[in-house]
Amino acid sequence: MAAAEENSSLFLIFILTMIALPLVPYTITRLCHAATKKAKTIHCRCSGCHRSGKYRKSIYKKISNFSTWSNLTILLLWIVVIFLIYYIKLSSREVQVFEPYSILGLEPGASESEIKKSYRRLSIQYHPDKNPDPEAHTYFVESISKAYQALTDPISRENYEKYGHPDGRQGFQMGIALPKFLLNMDGASGGIMLLGIVGLCILFPLMIAVIYLSRSSKYTGNYVMHQTLSTYYYFMKPSLAPSKVMDVFIKAAEYMEMPVRRSDDEPLQKLFVAVRSELNLDLKNIRTEQAKFWKQHPSLVKMELLIQAHLTRESFALTPALVKDYRHMLELAPRLLEELVKRLHFYRGVPTVLDGSGLQLV
Repeated sequence: MAAAEENSSLFLIFILTMIALPLVPYTITRLCHAATKKAKTIHCRCSGCHRSGKYRKSIYKKISNFSTWSNLTILLLWIVVIFLIYYIKLSSREVQVFEPYSILGLEPGASESEIKKSYRRLSIQYHPDKNPDPEAHTYFVESISKAYQALTDPISRENYEKYGHPDGRQGFQMGIALPKFLLNMDGASGGIMLLGIVGLCILFPLMIAVIYLSRSSKYTGNYVMHQTLSTYYYFMKPSLAPSKVMDVFIKAAEYMEMPVRRSDDEPLQKLFVAVRSELNLDLKNIRTEQAKFWKQHPSLVKMELLIQAHLTRESFALTPALVKDYRHMLELAPRLLEELVKRLHFYRGVPTVLDGSGLQLV
């Protein structure tokens, strides 16, 4: 019975460890990121708007920003961790070292007469004939009697001096971190349940950790792909013409990963006709320029047309699929524009202070 309870306690400790291993570093990472995150504004920062408070976040807005699925999940997991720690502390029992002198209230090396005198005194207090309390009976049998025997009986005393216990060498017990109900199951059901627990408690957290690490290794602290930064570093040169900045901007890896569908060909053709005058095309060789434009990577063509549709207010004519891509493009644009402007400041030697008012996307 005690072994089963110990195994159940070990199982809870195992579950606690598997939850805490990814939770603690992830929480620290989130807190550090929140502490060092710079406020990014895309609104007017003049003194009049600042005094008016029109851009101040309300309490409801702050709560809604905190109440994301990731934050609520972290909070729930910490509640589970605290509950497990509290439950394990309540259910765990300290290992009591057998100390016969301490049980009888004597100093080590006490004489036999002192041992007998102390035993008679404790017998009057805890003997079943003197004290009907069941706990007193248990303490007398399991502690006082064994302590007296260990110090008076030659064999018991020899065992105590050699092995630390009057009953002789104690068996070595090892527990396994499995719940009690699983140990009591027989047949294939126990094996299936064990595989489920292993998959849920070991393989699933490892899979989540691998996905998170692989994803985090692709992005910078500003959630921009490292590949995008490499592309911007490569193409953004001091000699780059202003008309070519758009060509560099749309080469971001985030935009290159957006899906290309055959169903988008016709809507993009119509969009091209609508925004053709805004494209950087040589009107003297318009046919050659058009052919060259459509020979680009399909993702580059789509991104440039979507950006021109936004700038020329032609987004109302987009299909539902292109509207989804259009919104995703606008969602990524502020972070990519910020990195692009940083590259420009780097080459020009200007401090990298970005005012979002010039980058606001309607």
